[in-house]
Amino acid sequence: MAVVLDANMKLFAERMNITSSRMIQDYGLKTVDEIIEAEAERGNTRAVNYAREMYNSPAKLCKIFKLTDVENKFVILHNMDDRTRQLMLPLLDQEDLVMGLYFFTQDKLLEMLKEVDIEELVRVVMGAFPLQEIVMMFTEDDLAQFFQHDELEKYDVINQLKSLPPEVMVKFVEGVTGRPSEETNPLELIKSIENLPTDKYRDFMSAIDPDVQRQLTFQLTKANPDYLQLFENDTYINMLSTLMKPEMVKPMINLNKESLITMVTELPSDLLSIVGAQVDTVDFTYFLLDGHLDLLEQSLMI
Repeated sequence: MAVVLDANMKLFAERMNITSSRMIQDYGLKTVDEIIEAEAERGNTRAVNYAREMYNSPAKLCKIFKLTDVENKFVILHNMDDRTRQLMLPLLDQEDLVMGLYFFTQDKLLEMLKEVDIEELVRVVMGAFPLQEIVMMFTEDDLAQFFQHDELEKYDVINQLKSLPPEVMVKFVEGVTGRPSEETNPLELIKSIENLPTDKYRDFMSAIDPDVQRQLTFQLTKANPDYLQLFENDTYINMLSTLMKPEMVKPMINLNKESLITMVTELPSDLLSIVGAQVDTVDFTYFLLDGHLDLLEQSLMI
């Protein structure tokens, strides 16, 4: 006696466009889920559509369409329009976005860094260099402008002046007075500087010995790193340009995620899809379930 399908499985087979003989021969006692998965792999469009309609479970969708496969993710992403691809990018980890920056030339990276907020740029530079090295790279013009800045508190500068190392204090006093340091009381000199009108005080501080300015800048920015934001973007771009690209990209993990997304979206679609394919599989599956299941039909040629 021939094996026959029960009524439910027969209806299912008809919907999948699978003949009764192939249903029995190929699938025997397999479950519906196993049949759907196998037929999807064979390119059965009806199986793909059925899975889209019936499976709202991330685990099942992931299994049937093999979404753990990076190549499958790439195909889906590469067939997205730009808007949809950009909607997906926030799902990526910070590290994955940074990896995408390696696709850019160093000149392009430096150009894009010019557009980020100074607060972010400072974080990148501080991740690339120790503070003492950063201060040593400031030019004399950078230092002079720093001491002219109206956001640099006089109170902080005066306190740091009083705390200069002895050898720097000697240089400061002798540079200002033109006499041997032992002839001048440093605290009285500093008090007279503190009493200068604001414009004269700033002009004075911006004109003192650059080595003293550098030591003061180190002390000020060590005590209050926010003072590093008073320097120009171009100053930090010039510092980063001295690095090899891998050394420059690594600390860009300190950029805001929004800035990283803005940068990587400038990649060509194929490279951006490679970056996007690193997305967590579960997050990606939920993204597809949230109104993007049509991408499976359009993209997965399975």
